[in-house]
Amino acid sequence: MKAIEINGNIKTFRRLPNVWEDESGLHLNFRKVADPTEFGFYDVVTPQYDKISERLSAMFFDKKKKAFTYKVVAIDLEGTHDVLDEEGNVIETKPNYDIAELKQGKISAIKTEAGKLLSPTDWYVTRLAERAVAIPQEIAEERLDIVTKSDLFEEELKALTTVEEVLRYTHAFYPQ
Repeated sequence: MKAIEINGNIKTFRRLPNVWEDESGLHLNFRKVADPTEFGFYDVVTPQYDKISERLSAMFFDKKKKAFTYKVVAIDLEGTHDVLDEEGNVIETKPNYDIAELKQGKISAIKTEAGKLLSPTDWYVTRLAERAVAIPQEIAEERLDIVTKSDLFEEELKALTTVEEVLRYTHAFYPQ
């Protein structure tokens, strides 16, 4: 990726444009130019960062590296913010991330996934309820495994105490 700063704004390009116009005129076959830095085009360098606990700053030009890049900034996962009324007075202070809400969202996702895994065999349960036809042992064990794992994942989530732990939590009913 390439970028150029024009009038204080950084414009990015997936690749150099084929045609470029600047103060010195129109440049055809611009992609084949030997040194795009002569025109102010430099590489964009994206640093490695942890997408859960860090974010990238606005893009800037690093004169030492001669590249456009970003700073890696830590996210305050346990921080708070003030809620203001119309006059600008603080009504209350809230956490940036509501741990209970995050947990509930992940629990809902687990239950939804468990429901999808159980769905193909639901008809066995219906058949048992309506006509007293036994559920095959293999199917009953498969369903019990799904429900047991769902309950375990939910309990693991409930035991987590920090926002970062909840954001990092993953589960797999059937790991690959």
